[in-house]
Amino acid sequence: MRGIIFCGRANAVWVGLALAIALQCVPGRAMGTEPAVQGDGVTFAYFSRSNFSRGKIQGISVCRLTSDDGALTPVVEQPLESPGPLAVDAQKRRFYAVSYPDKIHAYDIDAGSGSLKSLAEVQLPGRPEYLALDRRGRYLLAAMYHQKQVIVCPLDSQGRPQLDQLQVLDSGLRPHAILSDRHDRFVYVPCAGDIWQYAWNENGKGLAAQAVARHKAPKDSRPRHLWFHPEKDWLYVVNESSRSLTFHQVDPDTGGLRSIQTLSTVPEGVLKGSGADIHVTPDGRFVYASTREHDSVAGFSIDQASGELTALGQVPTARGPRDFAIDPSGRFLVAGGTGGSVVVHAIDQKTGQTTMKHRYEVMGPNWVEIVNFPRER
Repeated sequence: MRGIIFCGRANAVWVGLALAIALQCVPGRAMGTEPAVQGDGVTFAYFSRSNFSRGKIQGISVCRLTSDDGALTPVVEQPLESPGPLAVDAQKRRFYAVSYPDKIHAYDIDAGSGSLKSLAEVQLPGRPEYLALDRRGRYLLAAMYHQKQVIVCPLDSQGRPQLDQLQVLDSGLRPHAILSDRHDRFVYVPCAGDIWQYAWNENGKGLAAQAVARHKAPKDSRPRHLWFHPEKDWLYVVNESSRSLTFHQVDPDTGGLRSIQTLSTVPEGVLKGSGADIHVTPDGRFVYASTREHDSVAGFSIDQASGELTALGQVPTARGPRDFAIDPSGRFLVAGGTGGSVVVHAIDQKTGQTTMKHRYEVMGPNWVEIVNFPRER
């Protein structure tokens, strides 16, 4: 299936195999009926859309992801100037979005419609290139690539950022992401030549002011994004310059990293491309990494005893796959790209192999988040 969604600020056109349907879209309001709640709940995909070259198409587009075949249906359009990275808390109540160059918008998520209700807007002392939250939803974390700094911002009980308690910490060169470990004991930041490790304060108030360790990355690799295994002390990192993925064992006591294995994310002999994003499936059996210019997603199976990887190969995906997300069921991988397309891949639950199911032409879908709401919230 091919389609075009949200190609205009106030209109959306959905093109099927033999039928074109015009849908009227009013920014900030749901279109048509609310999505039907299926047996496993309802799933929404959020796309942060900026056309940086033209500066016209801007906002957060919300689509329903159907559980049977992964098709996307436009639901709501949330206006936002120059949107950037997105983040959702583990409780699926709060949604955060960067508005370039230096603002963060906080929203409540409506579980029925997927729409976003504004909570707060704050201005940061720098430009965030990555957003995340700690596992308990107490802090908003941001990596500031150009400032060589990271931000730790407490959230109040309503999920609103508290700037009066903001921490700004130095990092290495070009910090590209920030993520708390699954125990909320340490925070890791991939920089140009190493991965910086910080520790949460034992009193529960932010991070220690200085990094506790710097873990050397493979030579000329430039680690970019990272993801933890959901149940084991294993960390997987996609490397931008070397088009590769590195598996690290995490010391459960100190948080130290031990590099075990590095595999290519592109076929042998391919010299172009840059590693972009990485995610592990919710069941911890597979990990996927995207490569820009090569415009592919590489899959790997994870040995559940050792954490080591077996390459599954690559498949074509969205042009310039800067970001992607895996739905909570682990059945679909949704990739956005700077080249103006969204691709939905089905994940084989036995083998981990991916198959392209849908491709949609979309202006500027640079960042992706997926949220599922069970039948009873």
